[in-house]
Amino acid sequence: MSSSSTPSPSDTLLDNLAKTAGDAPEKSNSPTASGPSLQDYSKALKQVSVVDDFKRLPEIPCARNSLMYGIASGAGIGALRYLNAGPKPAANWAMGAFVFISCTSWAVCRRERAQELEVMQTMQRQYPERHARAAKEKALGRKAELEAGGNSSTSS
Repeated sequence: MSSSSTPSPSDTLLDNLAKTAGDAPEKSNSPTASGPSLQDYSKALKQVSVVDDFKRLPEIPCARNSLMYGIASGAGIGALRYLNAGPKPAANWAMGAFVFISCTSWAVCRRERAQELEVMQTMQRQYPERHARAAKEKALGRKAELEAGGNSSTSS
């Protein structure tokens, strides 16, 4: 880094982690039963990109609905609490409601998705011939079309 630019807090944190990891004995940097080393944490922090994570948010199952429920309920509970207690308790209640309801709706949604996936996998295991029969019929139909197309071109 040049002296003219000011380091960002994350750069300073990463530099401190790397410096601390460099000062430690060599065997503490190797992955052991005690867990990952500080260099591993430094590498992981460098890979975090908040902007990319927010761009991927709509692709994550259950994330959109969970956040919407959390935002709406947090705003509603915060507004009601503001009427009775003032801004600071209202903000606390709003944030607490947002976190609690977002996490709860996320867990419920993920559990329902897991149950649905389990049912689909069970159906696939119980009725494998269903898909095989459809594929076989489709292949026979294509073969018949090709034979019919080949016979008509040879007879003309």
